[in-house]
Amino acid sequence: MRCGTWLALLALPALTACSAVPDEPSGALSVEEPPAASGTAAACSALAPAGPVLSLAQPGTDLLDPQWVLGAKDAPVYLYASSATPAGGRVVQRVTLDPWSAQPPAFSEPALALDARHQTIPGEAFAVAQLYPLDDDDNFESVVVYRERYTTPFPDPLPPGGFFRTARAWSEGSEPFSSWSQHIGTYYGERIVSFRSSGAEQLAITEVHEPGPRYSMVGGTVSEGVGHSMFGMHLGCATTPIAVDAARWTRVDEEDTGWVLHYWLIGAAVGAPAEWKFGWNPCDVKYPGVGAATTIYLGRYSTDGIGIGLNGGAMTSKEAIHEAAPVARLRMAPRPDGAWLAWTLAPLEDAPSALRVARMTPAGEVALPPITVPSCSTPVAESLAAEQVDGDLVVAVVETNTRGQDRIVLRRLDADGRLISMTTLFPGGKVEGSLSMLAQRGRGLLIAWAERPSSSSASQLRAVRLGCAEGSSAAPPVCKTEEVIPQ
Repeated sequence: MRCGTWLALLALPALTACSAVPDEPSGALSVEEPPAASGTAAACSALAPAGPVLSLAQPGTDLLDPQWVLGAKDAPVYLYASSATPAGGRVVQRVTLDPWSAQPPAFSEPALALDARHQTIPGEAFAVAQLYPLDDDDNFESVVVYRERYTTPFPDPLPPGGFFRTARAWSEGSEPFSSWSQHIGTYYGERIVSFRSSGAEQLAITEVHEPGPRYSMVGGTVSEGVGHSMFGMHLGCATTPIAVDAARWTRVDEEDTGWVLHYWLIGAAVGAPAEWKFGWNPCDVKYPGVGAATTIYLGRYSTDGIGIGLNGGAMTSKEAIHEAAPVARLRMAPRPDGAWLAWTLAPLEDAPSALRVARMTPAGEVALPPITVPSCSTPVAESLAAEQVDGDLVVAVVETNTRGQDRIVLRRLDADGRLISMTTLFPGGKVEGSLSMLAQRGRGLLIAWAERPSSSSASQLRAVRLGCAEGSSAAPPVCKTEEVIPQ
């Protein structure tokens, strides 16, 4: 599993504007920045590459599903991905990187990610998040939720399905901290929809597949301090795959108790009202007329229930956003005054996919009504990634032009939803799966993706760090035909 080779590729000269029909040569990767304009610009309104582009390839092996995670001390960062095994399965690997060092950035050799039993972690379906250790002796840095390879029969009314397990992840060759030698949570489901971590608590949302077809949403939390998991909380149903995400929000209850209140702000795209209750009811019993996941319910959730509802673990749904097409993917990013939401709509026969954004308050109300973000080409709905940078929202999505060529477009929007900058990356092949972004205050933004250079080649990973573009302006860029990429 250590056959990986990281290649540092120098970033190519920047181009101007955004193109709806790029003319880039096959195999090249270019970076394009918004043009400068007169007038006063906001601080760091535009992003540009701040270092070389990195690539990871393992001969004959597809590398897929890259996911960034901050380390326990905020440096280095980790990039997780799945790779194929000789037996035909997939396992999780990771590499480390210190992108903010004065030295040229370089990834470590890939290492197998191991669970608490020092077993390899299956990579068919997984998600990772930052783990916050209790003391300096803890040598784990990440928590991972992964699907077991087998399916399990359950008594009625649960349909047959698999389990997701939550465990601390260690690097190959390291020894786990003795207090965390076991797994800490299981979740029923077939697909991991969202996995978030903050403080000593992780939130996992999975999708259960029922006949029909119908898709159910199940949520659970893990408390790191006691190694306790809660699962089987039913959130809602739909006849299309669900799209859900959460953002952690914290405040001090100065008026009443003085306690620090921790909320999960939730955006749940389902076909029936979002709930957060223990127990299970099949969709065709509880919601016989359920439809596609076209409604995003906004709410907040707290495991202690303080200021939320009469019972602990209550979910409150204040408002809803109604769409004409099913929501394909939804991502959230916290703000001091609530959270950002970004989502893509699944393409229909008479309408392509679209990118939409909104803001919500800590009370689960709409702060900024939905806005459609203009695209230069057709967005790939499942590719969406979103991060908050200095209060602004940065959304990244893959767009495919009329020639079938992919590009990655990052757009920065201010608190009013205005597009203030755009940065475009042209991969050297087709992008596969979702993008992964990671922002760290004052240090820029990291983005990673999997791409397949040709139909006969293996998928590889690419990554680049973006920082403040010098001399940039807040003038919105427009889609134009750019110059031929220099060779």
